[in-house]
Amino acid sequence: MSEANGKVIVITGAAGGIGAATARLLHAQGARLMLTDREAEGVQGLAEELGGETAAMAADVSSRADNQAVIQATEERFGAVHGVYLNAGIEGRTGPLEDADDRVWEQVFAVNVHGVRYGLQAALPALRRAGGGSILITSSVAGVRGIASLSPYVASKHAVMGLMRTAAAELGPEGIRVNCVNPGPVDNRMMRSIEDQISPGHGEEVQQGFTARIPLERYVRNEEVASVAAFLLSDAASGVTGANYLVDGGMTAQ
Repeated sequence: MSEANGKVIVITGAAGGIGAATARLLHAQGARLMLTDREAEGVQGLAEELGGETAAMAADVSSRADNQAVIQATEERFGAVHGVYLNAGIEGRTGPLEDADDRVWEQVFAVNVHGVRYGLQAALPALRRAGGGSILITSSVAGVRGIASLSPYVASKHAVMGLMRTAAAELGPEGIRVNCVNPGPVDNRMMRSIEDQISPGHGEEVQQGFTARIPLERYVRNEEVASVAAFLLSDAASGVTGANYLVDGGMTAQ
């Protein structure tokens, strides 16, 4: 029997590549899921596809109230919350550090940092009522290294690494684990956006440049990130907290 069987898990950004892949895997393992995204259509369609013990609702992670509403709705539907995957994130705009305006920084931090903070804070009372559980945050290789032209995104992912470690230290005595999964370039929409922003109309050349720095010589797949996420959300990772798990094809190994 899967270590996720019967667990109630909330996934933010569930309509995107990594979120949807994680939802499918956890569902196959017997987890009960609350899927959220900013627009209801994508997650409602995924919930209908999966069926069974799966619910969906629209939520803007940059809203404290929306985060609280998600947890309340999850407890009302399933009776508990055992895990929260704070996966929602945006890439923002690429460009030199000196040209990144306040609006871009504010948008990226509203979702990638404050969205994680609100989600974590909203989940704590429910996790305590459940006797402990797991909080997982999607960071990035950008959380452990610098990447030219992506200063707001890189800064936001470094920030959630610090938040994760602090939360793990504070919450460990309560049986609440907090970890990050750190994908490298993933073959999904976000990387298409970054590639096109770096060199409009020449995204394939940008992809080749990234790939040349990856020992596996390819982008990782959504499903490969999902497998690590599902592990960290399950009881199989019961001794793991305060950790960052890189799923980057070896990009940060050299």
